[in-house]
Amino acid sequence: MAAINFDDYGDHPDGGSLTALLNWAGALLSILLIAGLATWGWKLWVRDVTGVPVVRALEGPMRVAPVDPGGLASNYQGLTVNRIAEERVEVAPSDQVVLAPQPTTLDEDEDLAMAALPAVEAEAEVEESAVVATNLPSDALAPLAENDSDTAVLAIEEIEAMAPVLPDTATEETILPAEQELSATDLAVRAALGDIGMKPEPALAKIEAAAHVPVVTPRPEIRPTGLQRVSLPAVDPVNGEVNVQSIPVGTRLVQLGAFGSADDARQEWANAQARFGDYMVGKDRVVQEASTGGRSFYRLRALGFDNLADARRFCAVLVADGANCIPVVHE
Repeated sequence: MAAINFDDYGDHPDGGSLTALLNWAGALLSILLIAGLATWGWKLWVRDVTGVPVVRALEGPMRVAPVDPGGLASNYQGLTVNRIAEERVEVAPSDQVVLAPQPTTLDEDEDLAMAALPAVEAEAEVEESAVVATNLPSDALAPLAENDSDTAVLAIEEIEAMAPVLPDTATEETILPAEQELSATDLAVRAALGDIGMKPEPALAKIEAAAHVPVVTPRPEIRPTGLQRVSLPAVDPVNGEVNVQSIPVGTRLVQLGAFGSADDARQEWANAQARFGDYMVGKDRVVQEASTGGRSFYRLRALGFDNLADARRFCAVLVADGANCIPVVHE
C-alpha cells in the first residue's frame, strides 16, 4: 500500500468565521424575539389590570367654533344681559350703563290688520254677464232673443203635457209654477233687451181643466216604521230621585257604588256632586234596591247619557280622580 502524501493537496479557504457570524446573528434574533414577546405580554397584563383604555382620548376640544362663522349678525349682541344668560356667571359691573334700544316698529303700510274677505254675491256674476251682453252688437243679440222665445214656448208645451188632469167640476183655471230660476244667460239676455234692474218673476202657465176626465192623485208617502213611544223617566219631586220602574229597559246608566242603606247612597251622591260639580250637571240620581244571598243592598246609579260612549267618557273622568264608576245597562 502506497503511503498518502498529504502535502499534495492544497489548503481550502477557511470558512469558519462566516459560519460563526451567522450562528451568532441567529441567536441574537432569537433573543430579541423572545424579549419582544415577553414585553408585549407584560404590557397586555398590566393594561388589563390597571384598566387603561385601548383607545386614548384625544387632547383638546372635539369641536372648535370658527372665528368668523359668516351669516347675518343679530342685533343687540354683546350686551351684559345676554352675557349673563349665555355663560351663567356673574359679570363685573360695567363702568358705563346704557339703556336698551327701543323696539323696532312697523310702518303704517305693514302694521295693518287682515281685512275681512268681501262677501261673494251672486248678483256680481249676473251684472258681469249683463255688461258683456250690452257690449254685444244687435246682430249677435237677435239669435239670443229668438232662442229665448222658443225656449219659453217649449217650456209651456212641456207644462201642458205634464199637467195633472182635473175633474169636470173644476171651472177655475189652474196655475202651475213655471221653470226654476233663469240661468245667467237668460238674465243677460233680459238685461240686454232692457229689463236691467227688474227682478224676473216666476212665469205662470194657465191651463184650463179638461172635462169628463178622472182625477189622478199622487200616492201618499209611507209612514216610517220602527217608531217607538218614548216617555221620560218619572222624577220624585220630594227627593229628586228617578223612579226605577219608569226607566225603559236598555237605558245607559253608570253605577257609582253599592251601599247598605238608601241614605248612604244619597250621601254618596251628594259627595259626588260636591266633588265633580261640573260633570254631574244634567245627571239624575237613581237608587235601586237589590238583594243577593238573602241580603239587601242599594245601588247608586246616574241617569242622563246618550249612548255607551258618553257613559264611558263620564266614568273615565271619575276613575281618573279615584272614584268608582262602571257603565251599565238597565234591565
